[in-house]
Amino acid sequence: MAIPTVDFDVRGMLDAQQTLELLELSPAKRRRLLNNVVKRVRTRNRKRISEQRNVDGSVFEARKKGGKRKMLRGLGKTLQVVSLSADEAVLGWKNRLVARIAADHQHGRPEKMSAARMRRLGKTPDYNAPATKQQARALLKEGYRVRNGKRWKRPSLGWIQANLTCGRAGLILTKLAGDTKKTRWQIELPARSVLGADTQDVREITKTILQQTLNAPQ
Repeated sequence: MAIPTVDFDVRGMLDAQQTLELLELSPAKRRRLLNNVVKRVRTRNRKRISEQRNVDGSVFEARKKGGKRKMLRGLGKTLQVVSLSADEAVLGWKNRLVARIAADHQHGRPEKMSAARMRRLGKTPDYNAPATKQQARALLKEGYRVRNGKRWKRPSLGWIQANLTCGRAGLILTKLAGDTKKTRWQIELPARSVLGADTQDVREITKTILQQTLNAPQ
């Protein structure tokens, strides 16, 4: 599965006259020009991810379980120039794990997850936090009951969240379901354009920065 990147060769973005003007610049200036182009494209990708939109302007497909928290924010923050020369540049991710996650989202492939990987990504749940609404619903679905005097009754979602921690709810749910705790699982991901660039947009950015470079004091 290909790791998503945006590869730049500004020579293909300009007309004949502009290409000649570009080639007359020193390698250091061409490298600086290309770096500025890539950084502007990076800024636009970060903004688009923040707005939760694909490259074509459509909205990211929502999470299956709902929730209003923005998706893929970490991928936008860690997006960077991974290689740069006087003629070519690549925008992507240097961290191999993050790059692989980006690829999973870009292509809509299932993402394999494990407890160890969650810890590396800083996603270990806070077991002392209140039980989540999803945990409460799952407990009730499995027939969870609490003692009320001499009887057992079905608690409310609110009661579970107020009286059980995330860790405690997870243990009870595991026992009720009769399952051993999963150490590996798979997350189905819809395709979301984590990284991309409109060719015409990049061409206009390149032309603008080239003109600024040519007009700059020597």
